[in-house]
Amino acid sequence: MTIRESSHGLWCICSGPEILFDRLHFAHAIRLGRGLAREEHDSSGSAACVEMVCSEFNIPLVQYADTAGVRAASVA
Repeated sequence: MTIRESSHGLWCICSGPEILFDRLHFAHAIRLGRGLAREEHDSSGSAACVEMVCSEFNIPLVQYADTAGVRAASVA
């Protein structure tokens, strides 16, 4: 999941090429993106992350690990 600046100066949350939410203020976009990643991770157990994408760089904001991999590692 990525948070990107929209052409109109606000922010959007994307999953791949699909825009999930648009016209968000910066802080709200970060909170919502992190919440969506946490929900995705909690419901599926798979890895989920959020990055802020700018033209010059990407900034990782949050990353949830794959819980199946964690369980397998702790059992071994």
